[in-house]
Amino acid sequence: MNDTLFIQWQKQNETGISLIDEQHIGIVSIINSFHYLMGKEAGNSILYSSISDTLKNYSRIHFITEERMLEALGYPELAAHKEMHRNLTVEIDQIEYIAIQDNDARPLLNFLKNWWVHHINEEDMHYAQVLRKMGKLRD
Repeated sequence: MNDTLFIQWQKQNETGISLIDEQHIGIVSIINSFHYLMGKEAGNSILYSSISDTLKNYSRIHFITEERMLEALGYPELAAHKEMHRNLTVEIDQIEYIAIQDNDARPLLNFLKNWWVHHINEEDMHYAQVLRKMGKLRD
């Protein structure tokens, strides 16, 4: 059995905020499960309805958690970060709709991988760096 993960979690992906990092790992795990089931041809209806809903719901929980933490910490770029979250939610819905119409989840899966890896390693690392400079986070 090939147990290669679609997204490999690494220490360098951690923001230093335990709950946020745990949620990121959860999101990556859901995406990896999505990839695994696609490879097993589990059936697109199962994939679209359960995994996509799970990912969207978990992402919403994560966004709310992250936004409230950033607000409590006084993150100065919170409005832009919130807007990024809203845009992602809309974009996932659009790509999911096309995936259902085309009966092909691969574009959705690839979008999720690319977006989350970028979001965690660029956007979230940016706020972690800003918060460290503000003295709100320790290394």
